[in-house]
Amino acid sequence: MQGETIYDMKEPRRTIIDVHAHVIPGVDDGARSMDESCQMLSLAAGQGIRTVFATPHYSRRREIPQLREQAARLQEKIREQYPDFKLYVGQETYYHEGLVDRLREGKAYTLADSSYVLVEFGEADPYGVIFNGIRILLNSGYVPILAHMERYSCLRKEGAMRELLKCGCLFQMNYDSLQGSGFDREVRWCRRQVANGWIHLLGTDMHRIDYRPPDVEGALRWLERHVEEELLEAMLCGNSLCIINNDRID
Repeated sequence: MQGETIYDMKEPRRTIIDVHAHVIPGVDDGARSMDESCQMLSLAAGQGIRTVFATPHYSRRREIPQLREQAARLQEKIREQYPDFKLYVGQETYYHEGLVDRLREGKAYTLADSSYVLVEFGEADPYGVIFNGIRILLNSGYVPILAHMERYSCLRKEGAMRELLKCGCLFQMNYDSLQGSGFDREVRWCRRQVANGWIHLLGTDMHRIDYRPPDVEGALRWLERHVEEELLEAMLCGNSLCIINNDRID
């Protein structure tokens, strides 16, 4: 891979699966080329990530009919350098009225062909819109994973997160949101949700090598100091394996 950076590939102390990554080149606002995709995955591998869910944005205006083939080419390319690297196909779906139909038709993708759906809403959407969308997905047989849940201000309302959890919704948080000063109010809020055991999955949400590249090391240092081992393992790997196997996440 011309121009690539070689990262230290010492054996990682943990197994990490990234459930949110925009690494398929040229299909959304993520990686712009195969070379950039491989650079980001190489950077991720150097931090211990060995499995990635490729989750380009789903758009009703621009579907990606050859997404699986593109993902297979990317996996073949990255395995030239890292033979054990695994890439699974999914999408970050924006909730809209026809999403369930598009999932059933195979036009929008679940994560690794499971019943789990990575879904996002408008950041300014009121809680009722998010709650209704989550309920529709659940009633249709899907398990919604709310992408980068920390972005929704309506979830700060007392009881909102608890109600979604009781319904069966799962929460994904970005590693970046856990990094920074403990004096930062947003960082403190995000860390508190993790410590409470309300976050099921973590993701890099990597986009480009110069914009939101994969970076988990600062978050991982905080997690290892403040989160019990069983919960930490579930967030980093165990719950993602449940998605791959289409098993229930408790």
